[in-house]
Amino acid sequence: MTHFDLYHEKVYGLAMSILMNKSDAEEATQDVFLAAVREADRFQGNRALHPWIYRICVNSCLARLRRNRRTETAPIEDFLPVFTKEGAHAKPVEDWSRDVERRIPDREFGKVIGGFTEELPERYRVVFALCDVQGFSYQETAQILDLPVAEVKSHLHRAKLYLRERLSRYLQDGRGIQDLLPE
Repeated sequence: MTHFDLYHEKVYGLAMSILMNKSDAEEATQDVFLAAVREADRFQGNRALHPWIYRICVNSCLARLRRNRRTETAPIEDFLPVFTKEGAHAKPVEDWSRDVERRIPDREFGKVIGGFTEELPERYRVVFALCDVQGFSYQETAQILDLPVAEVKSHLHRAKLYLRERLSRYLQDGRGIQDLLPE
């Protein structure tokens, strides 16, 4: 079994979860393996191969995002919770979990979350894609991104808070899935 066979599906999945576009993900996947062959002499043999390949994938996807900039990212701070001086939530946190099941069919829920994920600034989107979508641990994600584990946890937490607030506002506004899809 070749390295391509071992990593192709995982690299494509990671590219898809970052880029949110099938053709871009396919092109990025090809770029990853071409870059890996070109840069093979730079790989340090005493290290694991998978973080190196995934790092190439993340870099390729980020370069593609910056080049294409199809959508503007949302200022994440506008969607993070506000706290009182005592550290309590300034406004009550709503439990809309039952509302989601009632108002958004399963087949549409992924599209709703995908639309909101696409709005995330890239540093949060990449950590969310690695940890929550692809299932990498905090340590693996930190190694791939060359970040401290605490920063990975912080980025993931902020991404989830943003997505929770976006979904909450979406449900409060009573909009449908058609409001999220590009025209």
